Amino acid sequence: MPLYVYAIVSRRVRASARSRGSRTGLRKVVCGGAAAIVADCDESPAPTVSALRKHDAVVRRIARGVPAILPVRFGTVVETDRSLAALLEAWSAELESALGLVERREQMTLRLFGSEAGVADASPPPSREPDAGDHPGTRYLGRLARAQARARSAPELEPLSAALAHIVTAERISRHDAGPLLLTAYHLIPRGQARVYRAAVKRRAAALGLRVVASGPWPPYAFAPELQP
Repeated sequence: MPLYVYAIVSRRVRASARSRGSRTGLRKVVCGGAAAIVADCDESPAPTVSALRKHDAVVRRIARGVPAILPVRFGTVVETDRSLAALLEAWSAELESALGLVERREQMTLRLFGSEAGVADASPPPSREPDAGDHPGTRYLGRLARAQARARSAPELEPLSAALAHIVTAERISRHDAGPLLLTAYHLIPRGQARVYRAAVKRRAAALGLRVVASGPWPPYAFAPELQP
C-alpha cells in the first residue's frame, strides 16, 4: 500500500512519540540512523487549505515528541515500505547532517516588503578584466553564478544581523522577482526562543526602512533537504 510521508526523524524516537503515532495511524519506516513517519494512504491528497493545515498539524505533533525533525514536502507519497527504506539508505549522509543541524531547533520566518527600486544592491559589480579563456559560455556561467548568489543573499537585512547573531544558528534566503514582497528569510533558532527573536526584530526593524513581518515558530521546513522519491 502507498505511504504518505510526513517527516524524517532519528530512529531513536521516544516512546511517547510512538504511542501518540499509534493512536493516529502513524508508523515508522526505519533504515540506518533515520526513520520516516508515515501513514498508509490510497493516493496523494489534493493541495487544499484544509489538507495543508492537517499536514502541518501532524508535523507539529510529531515535532513535539522528538529532538530533531525534517518535515517532508506536502503530498509526498512512496509506493512501499521497501522503496522508502531504499530512499532513506540513499539519503543517509544528507539526512544525518540535516538532523544534526535542526536538533532542538525551530524555524522563524521573516518577510521583507518594499520597493525593489528603492533597495540598493550591495553586491560589487562583476569584474570585466580580460581573460584569454573568456567566451560566451564562460560569461553565461558567470552571470548564472552571480544570479544564484544574489538569490541566496539578503544585504537589506544587514542592520538586523548583529541583533540576531546570538540566536540564529542557520539561515536560508529566498528572493522574489515581483510584487511588494522582496525576500523571505528562514532562520533556525533554539526551541523556545521565539519571543527573544521577535523582540530583537522589533527593536531593529525601523533601521531597515522597510516593512518586516516575522512569523513562527514553525517546524524547520526550510532546512529539510530537497529529497524526492
